[in-house]
Amino acid sequence: MYFVRGFVLALHIFGVIFWLGGLLMVTSLLARVPEEVGLPKERFLGAARGLFESTVNLGAAVSILLGLLLIILDPSVLRQGWLEAKLLLVAILLFYHVRFYRRIKFLENHPSHSSSHEFRVIHWMVSALLIAILVLTVLKPF
Repeated sequence: MYFVRGFVLALHIFGVIFWLGGLLMVTSLLARVPEEVGLPKERFLGAARGLFESTVNLGAAVSILLGLLLIILDPSVLRQGWLEAKLLLVAILLFYHVRFYRRIKFLENHPSHSSSHEFRVIHWMVSALLIAILVLTVLKPF
């Protein structure tokens, strides 16, 4: 049983890396969009949407499904306060995930309605959530 849980945990972490790494890559890519004009701007937006739809969504799905499986394998973890705080942060991350995807779709039709500052703020938010989730998971402070 310990081997199964360890294997699922390793795949869960891999999914998290895919998810958050993809989000950080897309925000970095989109921070360059306001500087571009014409076809390069459209290509940046297309690349960002493609990366989001493949890597980011897949990473989110793997992370969430395997996270739920980890809880099923050890339901006693639900009584630990650190997990409740982590799940709250993951819910906030999911909110930003959906909101960010809608923003990309909007920008495909209105590419001039963006600023590099906007995507740097999103990048900072994702980074802050990642650090907070890691601290909660490793230190288990509650």
